[in-house]
Amino acid sequence: MKTVAVIAARMGSTRLPGKSLMPLMEVPMLERMVERVQRSKRIHEIVIATTTRESDNPLVVWAEKYGVRYFRGSEEDVLGRIAGAVEASGADIAVELLGDNPLVHADLIDDVVDFYNTNTFDYVVSVTNEHKDAGNGAARFPIGIRVEVLSQAVLARCAKLAADPYYRENALSYIYHHPETFTIGYFQAAGKWAGLHRPELNFAVNYQENFDLIEQLFRLCYPANPEFDLFEVVRAYDAHPELVDWMGVPAALR
Repeated sequence: MKTVAVIAARMGSTRLPGKSLMPLMEVPMLERMVERVQRSKRIHEIVIATTTRESDNPLVVWAEKYGVRYFRGSEEDVLGRIAGAVEASGADIAVELLGDNPLVHADLIDDVVDFYNTNTFDYVVSVTNEHKDAGNGAARFPIGIRVEVLSQAVLARCAKLAADPYYRENALSYIYHHPETFTIGYFQAAGKWAGLHRPELNFAVNYQENFDLIEQLFRLCYPANPEFDLFEVVRAYDAHPELVDWMGVPAALR
């Protein structure tokens, strides 16, 4: 069974243009993320799912230089782009990751994949505040380290059923908004992951402030341990209360 990580990335973000290749400690942010994903023991291949727009050519140049497979599809139809990337890769199992989640870590990926493989769910996700249907009692991870796992067949079924533009743009959201159609497994921040039950935290890079936060966390953690895990991230954040100013979005936009 071939398991492929698909990272959705593009240069045309309206909130932070060019973020995928912004230098994070002198290396493109996407490259830092790929370094962390490559340490997974469950992932056989990584594919960058980008768009056919000319503005995303630099991502293709980077992927070719770095030796990472890529797939180009629609900018608006992210679901179709992800499904196309998975089909082209020959994957049996897909792990969907977001290119603006550079802190996602191999250890979490492996445990979510194992949770999927040892159960019979159509779809498994590391639960955050983005997943309202998970219930009020779910132990939730920070936003920005999300891992989603499903089979190629389920992904193809989702792509066939999801006609609304919202679901085409927001990829796998059709699945967790339709629990009557798909069986869903929520991987919770419990047990060995209880220290990451921090739903108030947001490590996704949508604004410059978010990127500044991630860069500070890398500078705090990376020198001591280039393979720093998510627990080290949270400890570094808690030890530096001044970082709260970069959490979330700019105050003017809240």
